[in-house]
Amino acid sequence: MIMKTRVITAIIALALFVGILLLPPVVFTIALGAVTLVMLYECYTATKADNLMKTVGGISSIIMMLAMYFILKIDEVGLVFVFMAATAILLLYMLIIVTRHSKKSYKDILASGFLTLYITVSMWCILFVKEFFSTELMLLIFICAWTTDTFAYFSGKLFGKHKLIPHISPNKTIEGAIGGVIGAIICCLIYLFILCKLPTTDFIVNIQHWIVYFTSIGCVGGICSQIGDLIASSIKRDENIKDFGWIFPGHGGFMDRFDSVMFIAPIILMMIIFAMIAF
Repeated sequence: MIMKTRVITAIIALALFVGILLLPPVVFTIALGAVTLVMLYECYTATKADNLMKTVGGISSIIMMLAMYFILKIDEVGLVFVFMAATAILLLYMLIIVTRHSKKSYKDILASGFLTLYITVSMWCILFVKEFFSTELMLLIFICAWTTDTFAYFSGKLFGKHKLIPHISPNKTIEGAIGGVIGAIICCLIYLFILCKLPTTDFIVNIQHWIVYFTSIGCVGGICSQIGDLIASSIKRDENIKDFGWIFPGHGGFMDRFDSVMFIAPIILMMIIFAMIAF
């Protein structure tokens, strides 16, 4: 029953995702911003942040997203806005340490500030890949994250004997982790084959180089995807919760679905930049 619920939810979510991609680009940007804010809210709730910290975090995230959006519109000058926004947010959280002294631990305040920047910047790297390069390359982020999760789950069920890090995630196994990486590599290569058949994919010239590159993406993405999942699991373990949210029946919340995506997005962005320079 649980598996059936997970599958149905995954199909509906995938259909919505594809639908958003087919709409005008601004819809994807707005959706990404909305998802980021929901993820922040889920994380604040899980870490028991009060209403002030939730409000400050939400406003800080919006400011950071707007600043990063300027990069897409005015190129290098936008970096100045990002630097100014990040600095202002950090100074704001340092100010809150003073104003909330004896009411809120500075550790909790700084942790909230770090999570705000981590989630916002990481998620916005998805938009950077899409706008600076292509939607096809952006999909690599989701392919790596979600295929790794799927293959790791089934590999662990079928072959799992040795626990990976039981005190963080007792169900994850070494065999499952290896299966997840292998699955990500295979799916990335299948995706490359599909891209080669599309007339719109003109950036793939030297196929040998791109085979090596997509294999590397699958390997690095598969490993880092599971690290991202373990980071989220560590937070949930410390807060003694099973899921961050309930939006996706059988899967949890947006944080539960995007924890891996969020961690590998900046890494794949850097790998794409390197590939474009090298190839």
